[in-house]
Amino acid sequence: MAYSEEHKEKIFNYIFDEIIKGRALRNILKDENMPDVTTFYVWIEKDEQKAKQYARATELRAEAIFEEILEIADDSSGDIVLNKDGVEVLNTEFVQRSRLKVDTRKWIASKLNPKKYGDKMDVTSDGKGLDQTIKITIKKNEDI
Repeated sequence: MAYSEEHKEKIFNYIFDEIIKGRALRNILKDENMPDVTTFYVWIEKDEQKAKQYARATELRAEAIFEEILEIADDSSGDIVLNKDGVEVLNTEFVQRSRLKVDTRKWIASKLNPKKYGDKMDVTSDGKGLDQTIKITIKKNEDI
């Protein structure tokens, strides 16, 4: 299918808006009147500005996922249920599902924006570089 530049622009805007909301590209491209994934990547490859917009949208998607993590963690609405005797009990299935949702989103955010959400290792000492000098002392047999 041939796309006019105006139609492509509308498609790009829709795709970028949906990515920023947290949707995966492959799911967006399954929507009605969307190009297939190969076509999208060809377009991105040919247009540096759109490639930058796509990269920025994916960064913002990580932000949306971070916001979801906070919402899930703060939602205690399903934590307590009534059992068959009418006694309030912990809904362990809901709590475990929430934990899984948070852990999954944390992993995804760390992959989408590792500089911001990835695990970090401090390889400095109070902000100073570590001394990388190696000192080797060789002792003679008679010194042992």
